[in-house]
Amino acid sequence: MSGISRLLNYQDEISEFIGKASSWMCLAMIGVLLYEIAARYLFLSPTSWAHESTTMLYGTFCMFAGIYTHKHHGHVRSEVVYHLFDKRGRAILDVITGCVVLIMFGVFFVAACEFAYDSWQSGELSSKSTWAPPIYPFKTMLPIGVGLIWLQGLVHLIRDIQVALNYRPDK
Repeated sequence: MSGISRLLNYQDEISEFIGKASSWMCLAMIGVLLYEIAARYLFLSPTSWAHESTTMLYGTFCMFAGIYTHKHHGHVRSEVVYHLFDKRGRAILDVITGCVVLIMFGVFFVAACEFAYDSWQSGELSSKSTWAPPIYPFKTMLPIGVGLIWLQGLVHLIRDIQVALNYRPDK
């Protein structure tokens, strides 16, 4: 196996791990919501932190699940035209769209880094509840997630270029 193939497979493994690990956030969200329901309706003592906690967990979950979904080509695509082409033609279309996606996510990554940096600099706290947790750790998940999606997009782009050029590095 070539060095580039090992790097591409390593990124695939990272995306797979992130996706499977983030699925456990669903159980954490369920646990927090069940606690809130019990506290609110059984003990008449609602929490001030449950809603915000689940919102932060859900945002992180969605970002990291997107990495896993991208790895498995699970995002929506218009396949009406796509399936008119052979494997090489589809790879060429994927190279074009892959370049657009990498540029778009590159810009998004820079903006997300600035967003998280500003939050850390100000020690930003949530204003949505009396709990007022720090939200800069949550906002840090955005550039991490975008960066990992960008890397997975780069993996797809490299593989699509190999298919478009009929290049087989392992043979």
